[in-house]
Amino acid sequence: MKADSIHLFDFLGNGKTIFEIPVFQRNYEWDREQCKQLFKDLTVAAQTNTDHFIGAIVYVTETGNKMSHIYRIIDGQQRITSLTLLLKALSVADEHDQAEIEEEYLTNKYLDDNNHLKLKPVEHDYEAFYSVMNRLDFDKPSKVIDNYRLFQKLIKSSDIDSSKLYEAMNHFNMVYIELSSDPNEENPQVIFESLNSTGVSLSPSDLVRNFLLMRLDSQQQTKLYKNYWVKIERMFATKTFAEFIRHYLVVKTHTSVKKNGVYSSYKDYFISNGLSSEQALADLFKFASYYDQILNHKSADDRFNKILEHINVMDSKVVFPYLMLLMDLVDTAKINQEEAIQLAHILEGYLFRLKACQMPTNGLNKIVVGLCDLSKEGGNLRLRLLRLLKANFPDNRKLLESLMEVDLYHQRNHLAKLSLVILEEHRTRETINFDDAQVEHIMPQRLNAEWRLQVANADKVKEQYGGTLGNLTLTKYNQEMSNKPYSEKKEFYKDSNVSLTREVSETYNQWGKEAIIDRTKELTDELIQIFPMPNIKEVNEEEITGEYTIDQTVDVTGKAAVQITINENEYPVKTWKQMLKIFLNDLWNRDSLNYDRIKENNQISRMLFRPHNAPATLENGTVIETNFSASVILAIIAKISEICDITDQVSYTVK
Repeated sequence: MKADSIHLFDFLGNGKTIFEIPVFQRNYEWDREQCKQLFKDLTVAAQTNTDHFIGAIVYVTETGNKMSHIYRIIDGQQRITSLTLLLKALSVADEHDQAEIEEEYLTNKYLDDNNHLKLKPVEHDYEAFYSVMNRLDFDKPSKVIDNYRLFQKLIKSSDIDSSKLYEAMNHFNMVYIELSSDPNEENPQVIFESLNSTGVSLSPSDLVRNFLLMRLDSQQQTKLYKNYWVKIERMFATKTFAEFIRHYLVVKTHTSVKKNGVYSSYKDYFISNGLSSEQALADLFKFASYYDQILNHKSADDRFNKILEHINVMDSKVVFPYLMLLMDLVDTAKINQEEAIQLAHILEGYLFRLKACQMPTNGLNKIVVGLCDLSKEGGNLRLRLLRLLKANFPDNRKLLESLMEVDLYHQRNHLAKLSLVILEEHRTRETINFDDAQVEHIMPQRLNAEWRLQVANADKVKEQYGGTLGNLTLTKYNQEMSNKPYSEKKEFYKDSNVSLTREVSETYNQWGKEAIIDRTKELTDELIQIFPMPNIKEVNEEEITGEYTIDQTVDVTGKAAVQITINENEYPVKTWKQMLKIFLNDLWNRDSLNYDRIKENNQISRMLFRPHNAPATLENGTVIETNFSASVILAIIAKISEICDITDQVSYTVK
């Protein structure tokens, strides 16, 4: 490795040198503000006649044709591209300097490679860059074109002569770090990671891509990049891509992965499994295809797609790892499609019931992690699914009570529309376009005089039941009917192409509180048929072991406490009393204000802070009572977690 400071022109002016940006590097992404800052730095250098440091360039050296040198840029590619665009804009602005700039810093006159150009950008940017360098028209959207034109405008509007700006560019000083391509010497990947250790500049997907491709020679990089990575990249937006890799790791490692730990977790997985880059990319591509099918509900099976659509509407991406696993098990003939549909349908019903009953879903992450571990329950997927869902599976009574009371219309995730679409599709076996469907309030949201005359205590009824399931239906003519009286709506509903809506007209001559309650019960019964309560009895109670979220109802009688996890910090414990102490100490150390809030709860304060039988002292000096059963200790921790709004951060392990 060689490293030193160097002026820009000395670096760019090396003869027969190609600055190659590897295929796996990001596209050119500098924005206008970054370009404006670069130009501002140049004007300061021109005015003060002093050097200005512009950062570091890290590259691996290779020998090319005709004794040329190839510098494969592994860090600093955005900067060197912007500097090249600025130089090109200066060459166009000043004919006197044009030949020197072109021949010394932009082209290799005696080298045919890369169309004589010194800089070789990634394929995505090459056409635009070539057009700039050869002053050709280019009408596609491109950051390369946009920033080149911006530099032209800045030069034209500057008070400083373009020739002086050109001279000032040699005041740009940089550090170069030259690495050898010899595998026995320094590892470019390690150096790259140290330069990007903060994770600020690159996304997790960028880091994974570089990790897989940087270790290869140029030919292999290009092959794998085109065969796999480009195809994967086209499926996702940047944010979704990082989310996919995190979910992929859940499938592969059966552990929860922090958002800021995606890259390190992937690297550990890659190394521990002895994968090659091609094996890793092929598997990523396969699972990316599953993920794309899940996101866009476009698998080969229409019934499975309908489940995927409903799960997407409920915004339940947390279960995507399990859905990917099911698809892979089908593809590898471990289970058949019908089994996958049955398992996914149980999960869909569980999610729907949770949403309808307004129950927290923050424990789902740990449940999904457990579902992806096929070593449990002897590989019995149904038994594993039921065991993990059992504790919080809302029963039929709870579902009915909730739908009788909940203002479904104003719930998140279009829950009212989803419920009605599911009911309609179940009746007709026809697909409803979810986006086109509109929810109609039978008793309208804005009551007029006729409604107030027809329905006793109309305002109170609307307030209490107006948004419940029984008062809602589907129509494509929401605005047309609006707040018409029920007698007119009833006639209109007769000709509806929606079964749910026609049934209202056929069943109810009048509309009010009793009709809404009756219809809510009928529709809830139908939803219970669609999403039946699974036979929980087939799950053996005695085999309760492993990790549970603090809001799960589990009978821990006779079970030993093993660990409590708080905000992903794992604390081994030997007793339930120790678990209580560790939980309270952690709460105090992390947020003393939150800790003080628990003293405001009379029940908790009376139980904890008036020790009699088994006092214990916390780290802050507070003496607490610990003489409680395991179930009571879990109830105390659960209640405190709820008070402090940290329920989703707390779990425990038993054996």
